[in-house]
Amino acid sequence: MKTLRLARLFPALLLLLLLLGTGCEFEAPLSAKPEAPVDERLLGRWVAPDGWAKVSRYDAENYILVYNGTVYRAWHSRVAGQDFLTLRNLEGAAPRHHFLLKRRVSDRRVDVSFVREELVPRHERDPGALRRAVAAGWGQPDLLGQAVPFTRLD
Repeated sequence: MKTLRLARLFPALLLLLLLLGTGCEFEAPLSAKPEAPVDERLLGRWVAPDGWAKVSRYDAENYILVYNGTVYRAWHSRVAGQDFLTLRNLEGAAPRHHFLLKRRVSDRRVDVSFVREELVPRHERDPGALRRAVAAGWGQPDLLGQAVPFTRLD
């Protein structure tokens, strides 16, 4: 029974490592502060092929996001006319960030793509330089990873 459970869990863990592991973690945020208010449609419990997420309001402009047990602060960052979410991992000693592009949002489903490091320098510490790199890479196929669908549970 445990072997079957582990066999089912392994692909999800592997995908999670690919999404949140190498290539998607940055040293600075995409914006130093929120650039839009909380989107009520994002609040709630969600499931994706690689696990689950719970999104709660922290205040008028910030979320607390728990993704497969890891806690993040999240906020909106606007770059190149697009609405990204900046996620700051709250569990590490040094701040680490992930950037998501909301591709599609409805009451029941959200599709997101992670910004990859191929066109955006991973170790850049200046949010302005990160924003310029994302804007310059907009429309390039290497900027974003594959869209991940999240479906609402509640």
